Amino acid sequence: MATPSGILDGLFDSPRKQRRFLIFSATVLLIGIAAFVSLVLLRGTSNAFTDTISNTPAQLATPEKTVPFTAEQREIARKFIRTAVVRQDLDAAYSIVHPDIRGTLTRKQWDKGAIPVVYYPARNWKTAAFVIDYSYTTSALIEVDLVAKPGADQRPHLLFFLGEKRAGDKPNGRWLVSYWQPHWKPPVPQAVG
Repeated sequence: MATPSGILDGLFDSPRKQRRFLIFSATVLLIGIAAFVSLVLLRGTSNAFTDTISNTPAQLATPEKTVPFTAEQREIARKFIRTAVVRQDLDAAYSIVHPDIRGTLTRKQWDKGAIPVVYYPARNWKTAAFVIDYSYTTSALIEVDLVAKPGADQRPHLLFFLGEKRAGDKPNGRWLVSYWQPHWKPPVPQAVG
């Protein structure tokens, strides 16, 4: 009798080849089952944040209307620099600072001098140059260029940011100083070696 010849000749000749064929077939079957389950049965998870389409118009942010920086605001800024920054009259400064600066300090605590306002012995507080960063109906931010008194143990020239807000954020509230910080940052020391 003639033996058939072909591609599968010798595939099942030994138990080792039969075992390898069984392992290979089982692996292909498991990969096929995993692919079927993931593609047909699971089909991905549902979106937890479903997109809803609304017919209401979008609420667009409208920029605040810019207004000129007034003489009253300049006067408050100069008074703050003289009274709180240069520390010439802390009692008068208490009434022109916003709670953003004052916090929970009472007038008695404020008058003792330990206040959250950076001290600077400015000699030019009457004539300091102001650069307006922005001026809106209820808030403003300016840059103040101060020069120290001769012999002061401070940087001789320093730029500060001064913010103002209206009391109660009302368009007709009185102006109060709400922010005071130097623009200068200390240099980062370089590593030795």
